[in-house]
Amino acid sequence: MVGSEKILSLYKRDEKVAMQLLFDVYYDPLLLYCNRMVHDAEGAEDIVQECFVHLWFSRRLQSFEGDLDRFMFQAVRFRTINYIRDKHRRGKMHDDSSVDDYILPGILREEEAGQEIELLYRTINRLPDECRKIFLMAALDDMKYQEIADALQISVNTVKTQMKIALRFLREHLNKESFSSILLFFVEGVF
Repeated sequence: MVGSEKILSLYKRDEKVAMQLLFDVYYDPLLLYCNRMVHDAEGAEDIVQECFVHLWFSRRLQSFEGDLDRFMFQAVRFRTINYIRDKHRRGKMHDDSSVDDYILPGILREEEAGQEIELLYRTINRLPDECRKIFLMAALDDMKYQEIADALQISVNTVKTQMKIALRFLREHLNKESFSSILLFFVEGVF
């Protein structure tokens, strides 16, 4: 896995290459994270893409110091909150309940679990490239093993083996509660 220090160092030399690397490393985990909150795949894609576009035009990484992982997840979290508020306001007709009463309790629970969720996605991102790709296709795209095998032109047994490797790695690198959460998300299709 590429570290945030490498991305920040590369950014000072070649912004375009660094932004592509940033996108490659963070896009899928951020998409998973965002989709978990909005339950809308297209909305989640828009939010995450807007974060990358804003980051590119603002040139925020030029003088960035700090935890890039935390920064990226917080940026998505804030845009997600705004997205949910805007969506609620557009759909709100004669409802007297406030947006905060309706939407924010769920978001606040997400924020309370934010560090655990971020750890979960960072751990997924540490999987070997092919293993991570297969795991995300199964988890994010809800693809069946045969569909993954067909898409990647590999055998179903290879997919099964890579999934076993991924789950073993996650079990070894996450605490019991976090690993249980990932299994729950995976089984329920929420992931």
